[in-house]
Amino acid sequence: MTSDRSRPYWMLCSAFGAGVVAFILWFATVIPTRTCSGPLPAGTSALLEYQLSRTPADIEAVFGPAGDPCREVMVGAMDRANTVDLVGFIATYCAFLACFFVALLRARGGAAARIGLAAVAVALAGDVLETSTQLHLTAALPGSAGALGLLAIGSRGKYLALAVVDACAGVGMATRGRIAGRLAGIACIAGGVAVVAGLVHAPARPALSAGNAVAWLLILAYAMAASARRSQVRGDRA
Repeated sequence: MTSDRSRPYWMLCSAFGAGVVAFILWFATVIPTRTCSGPLPAGTSALLEYQLSRTPADIEAVFGPAGDPCREVMVGAMDRANTVDLVGFIATYCAFLACFFVALLRARGGAAARIGLAAVAVALAGDVLETSTQLHLTAALPGSAGALGLLAIGSRGKYLALAVVDACAGVGMATRGRIAGRLAGIACIAGGVAVVAGLVHAPARPALSAGNAVAWLLILAYAMAASARRSQVRGDRA
């Protein structure tokens, strides 16, 4: 059940989560599902390939060689997505995740909530670095070694931080909830593991997006359930 101290944050988490879903649905309409060099495996996108590019050859695989008509179209799509990401999406998803951990803290969520909140701050910094670097790179493809290095720091830092966020959210659910909360927590932790697997092992790349999506949907569902419950003296149970 939900205490008066945490319920406003569960409600805010739910509201920001709805905003996250709206952004993701919009991104699905503008981000290409193939690069200029060909189709991509299911579960990946041109934007994800761009985020994880490390060499000029990786960049060319996404945008095509100089003079390729596809390059201009791809640059336009990436810039559109990254501008919206930088202006609105990053702040929205970080607020969504931060409100979740603040709600846990107000319900005496323990170390997992504190670590998760710190990881959200790291993800915010990493994503801003990653996205601003991508906007810089498209202005001068394939980009300098320094810019590609910053992209690597930003993207890896962001995804590793989000894996920690997913795991901490899962621990928070599993240790405070009834059976449904425990099952959701275990699945959320598994989502964080999938993010790491997709980041470090290229053939498992589709697991990166899928793991994060599962974890965020569970976080949203948990927050909505917690915000809907009546105030009880004993604190939060979902």
